[in-house]
Amino acid sequence: MTHPRARPLGLAAATAAVVFLAVPHPATASAPSTRAAAPCIKGETETRHKSAVDEGEIRWTDETGYDDSRKWAISSWSYSGHKIKVAADGATTVNDLAFRDVDGGTGDAVAQYVWDDRIGATDIIRFNRKKMTGRSRDFQRAVGAHELGHALGLCHKSDAIASLMWTKVRDDPPITGPQPVDKDNYKKLWG
Repeated sequence: MTHPRARPLGLAAATAAVVFLAVPHPATASAPSTRAAAPCIKGETETRHKSAVDEGEIRWTDETGYDDSRKWAISSWSYSGHKIKVAADGATTVNDLAFRDVDGGTGDAVAQYVWDDRIGATDIIRFNRKKMTGRSRDFQRAVGAHELGHALGLCHKSDAIASLMWTKVRDDPPITGPQPVDKDNYKKLWG
């Protein structure tokens, strides 16, 4: 059986798909509408190919001080009807995703999901300590859940609709878990 992350020979050794999450200026915030299913913002696609999912699951390791954000993210995507198992890595499993802290290194982003296309590689969710420190628990939870959404293959959504997958997390109040549109897009991607 071919490993689901196998790539044809000749591709670059590592391709990082960096997803940025920044904080918007309050003047740009507006009330979103609610609707099921939503397209990606221009230039992005929802794809199984650039997700951390391996054979119907994501096995993770934890190297972060933002344990509450990680735990919240995993529980928020484990709603009734979800298909992808997200569980801690063990001695007999392959690590698909690592939660890590960085000091900067994410540009202007609060956090980022970095996809690595090498066989057996571990994707990373990086929490930027410089941007996360001092933020509310709900903001930090929203960031973790948003980035895990990317690890599940979801793209950014327009802020004209209520979605966890907006390009920016708002402070007042942040969306901390998958909304109906996010669940609908997840279902389209994973069944």
